[in-house]
Amino acid sequence: MQENYSDRQTPAKGSDIIFKPGPISLFFASVIIIFVSEALVMVLLSFLDFQSTLTIGLVDATLLSLIVVPTLYFMLLKPMRETILRLDNSEKNQKQLEEIDQLKNDFIAIASHEVCTPITAIMGYTEILLDDVESKQHKEYLKVILKKAKDLERIVGDLEVVNRLEVGENLQVVQEDHDLLETVNHVYNVYRVRFPDKQIHLEIPDAPIILSFDEIRISQVLDNIFCNAVKYSNDIHDMIYVSVAEEETQVLICIRDEGIGMNEEELKDIYNKFFRAQSDKSHVGGLGLGMAIVKDIIESHNGAIDIVSQRKVGTTVTVTLPKAV
Repeated sequence: MQENYSDRQTPAKGSDIIFKPGPISLFFASVIIIFVSEALVMVLLSFLDFQSTLTIGLVDATLLSLIVVPTLYFMLLKPMRETILRLDNSEKNQKQLEEIDQLKNDFIAIASHEVCTPITAIMGYTEILLDDVESKQHKEYLKVILKKAKDLERIVGDLEVVNRLEVGENLQVVQEDHDLLETVNHVYNVYRVRFPDKQIHLEIPDAPIILSFDEIRISQVLDNIFCNAVKYSNDIHDMIYVSVAEEETQVLICIRDEGIGMNEEELKDIYNKFFRAQSDKSHVGGLGLGMAIVKDIIESHNGAIDIVSQRKVGTTVTVTLPKAV
């Protein structure tokens, strides 16, 4: 499946532990260190026979300093100093991350604007060709180009919205009544034409299934799942099964492949941005945003997505959409 990609937090070890003593704990620690040190000095002096009180005082102060100062430094002062330096570095790193994040936002804004220009041109010329071309087959191809260009225009417009996923916001959806089977059929036909060597089996009901959903968004969901099923199939003999089942209150879209599959750890990370499952196929590309976006789109439709996978067996993705909005 995707990319994806997560940085997992591990327990801090050794010097990574942040030293955060409170005022009370510092006070008692200092008292205990001085008390124990003084007791050790008194025991040592009891074995030495000094006649002069002044000599005893000087030796007592010297020994006490030699014990207390290093002990306080290594047990309290040094850890505190390292923590302060670490926090200072963290603040610098945070500022750098904020600058990088701003650069990313600027890049997305510029890229979205620049990419929209050629997409608009593609759509315009495709519409002109649709009026002039007489071949039925060529018209079908042009319709696919136009539809994909419109999908791409919508997706590019949402590049900035992807960043909102980090703060829990959903993508905007426009729900209207459509035949779900037409949408599934369209994506199926696109992949059947693009990958003629792949064995993709479609099983859908005969009667239309009219639901209120965002056709472009659901097409985006299906496109991502189809793409993953194709990319992570081992060879041309791996089957891909696509089915649609209508129940009383919901509709289930199931896409099952016989590809490389995923282990439990990869399944846990599947919806994380920039995660990609391990693959022996070096040409498998993608940033790994697909399934993170898919999950957000499905939840925006009040639906659900379930993924079952096993290494060297395959992956089954089930999308559930409610009939009632």
